[in-house]
Amino acid sequence: MANINVRLMDTDADYKKMGTKKGFIEVWEDGKRDDDRAGVYEWWYFDMILDDGSKAVIHFNTKDNKTIDKEGTIPSVVIKITSPDGKEYKDNVILTAADAHFGKDKCDVKFGPHFLDGDLKTYRIHVDRTGGVNGTDGSGGQGEASDVGCDLILTSTAKPWRPGAGGFAFGDDGYFTWLCAVPRGTVTGTLYYDEKEHQVTGAGYHDHQWGNVKHNSTWDHWIWGRQDFGDYAILVFDIGTQKKFGYQRLPMMFLEDKDGNLVMEDLTTPKCKFVQEYKEKLSGKMYPKEIEYIFKQDDKVAKYTIEQTYELEARDPTAQLPKIMQGALKLKGLHPSTSRNFAKGTLEFHDGQQVIKRSGDMIYEFVYMGTTVKEKMEN
Repeated sequence: MANINVRLMDTDADYKKMGTKKGFIEVWEDGKRDDDRAGVYEWWYFDMILDDGSKAVIHFNTKDNKTIDKEGTIPSVVIKITSPDGKEYKDNVILTAADAHFGKDKCDVKFGPHFLDGDLKTYRIHVDRTGGVNGTDGSGGQGEASDVGCDLILTSTAKPWRPGAGGFAFGDDGYFTWLCAVPRGTVTGTLYYDEKEHQVTGAGYHDHQWGNVKHNSTWDHWIWGRQDFGDYAILVFDIGTQKKFGYQRLPMMFLEDKDGNLVMEDLTTPKCKFVQEYKEKLSGKMYPKEIEYIFKQDDKVAKYTIEQTYELEARDPTAQLPKIMQGALKLKGLHPSTSRNFAKGTLEFHDGQQVIKRSGDMIYEFVYMGTTVKEKMEN
């Protein structure tokens, strides 16, 4: 079987097809972008690092990984809050198509009593404390009402960014798109967890993705992370495809200044090195403890190092499978696992004679489907 061609959508025809403009992003691009036929998914993702030491992740999905192949909308709202002492509070609310409303002129998403509303500058995020079909434990039964929720305002302090016309084409019909609507912003509002109201301030982020390529049969691995240094913000999204796509990497990186102006971007394959590894406890696989990137654009060079401090979350979906199925996957070189991490990020940016060095806290996600990944990323 010949490898399927995968490419960045950046031709004039791509911009025309996507309805987007080169170097300019419009408010409607964060509205509903796709339909809900079988195999198509779409989600709006938010995360926050807050001044009290807590962290939050919220996403509204038209479908989740288990329902992608089904026709129509099967909306879900996921909220995960990590308290300052490291305890996690979460809920996954599953609703019906009748509960869902989408706007196309801007981000306007309503799933029952839960909603998102925004215009690339200011976003309101409300997750009601109602629980859902999955309750708080993901058991699939009717859950009790949950006290996990939020009322937040995210105000952008940057400018939105996307790769090319909007993403990547897989052959003639496949596509994976991505809009970084708020690379960085300020957060104010309330988190609800542990039967208390917590007034919070801090830093936040928002992106929007949609597509029709299945994660489990398309991606081999990805690392996603972003960081706000105050006067600069960087984002790295390094995706690797599976064998049928030639293990092609689809890296995205950009750096913005304090006013949201684009300083540099790199959509080519960067230099990557695993400086240190560790054995992840849940999956038993080797993960990078410290990873180093070298990005380039013309005469600009950015060295970016991510050093894990601790895991916020780890998932090993194969652990729920019978031993015989785990063995069958292992024979195929498959063992999907995920880690979400708190880390120290260090940037060294060279622009001619100017050298800028910054360091601070960040959150990143590392996912890979096989049993090893280092040899597919290092170069």
